[in-house]
Amino acid sequence: MSNKMRELSSKPDTLPKWIVLDGDLDANWIESMNSVMDDNKILTLASNERIKLLPHMRLIFEFRNLKFATPATVSRAGILFISDASGYQWRAYFESWLASSKYPAERTTELKALFEKYIPKSLEHIKKSFKYLIPVTEISMIVSLCKLLESFYLSVKTEIKNNEYMFVFCCVWCLGAGFGERRFFNGWWRDTWKTVKFPSSGSIFDYYVDFESN
Repeated sequence: MSNKMRELSSKPDTLPKWIVLDGDLDANWIESMNSVMDDNKILTLASNERIKLLPHMRLIFEFRNLKFATPATVSRAGILFISDASGYQWRAYFESWLASSKYPAERTTELKALFEKYIPKSLEHIKKSFKYLIPVTEISMIVSLCKLLESFYLSVKTEIKNNEYMFVFCCVWCLGAGFGERRFFNGWWRDTWKTVKFPSSGSIFDYYVDFESN
């Protein structure tokens, strides 16, 4: 890092120069970067050498997460960190989606009830017990859920008489489709949610909602 900064700062031109740091954030390592990330913009080395981050030079941080970052590092990097441990973000997205969809009051009320019934408990269990093939954030699952629900409401021509069937179908795919071992999710869902009963044969991923017959 110091070699690269020294090399770029010594170049006579003022063309834009970018240093991209895309590894995991380590608290000890990033603390040594504080002097270059504050207003002085000077990297101070153990040898007392100082390397200036010139006006046409930029540092770009691409972290997976901020689990090991100190508040000082977060503020210096210009990052606003909002914890989603309580589910505030995905709840806010769902509320915003409902408000912008302008569904009839009866449907909005029913969707809110179904959301509270299925989503918090499902996400809590998924976080503790299942592992995705590719990590998926909770808000991404909720965005997918809302988009899939919306596509049904826009495309199904017949009257939807049972919103819970459709909601459960969307939950199964938007919450459970990304697991390598779907059979575990299948077993948990069958044992946990009994209102919409799936046939005993096969997997919950084998079935869909027949809107013609409801």
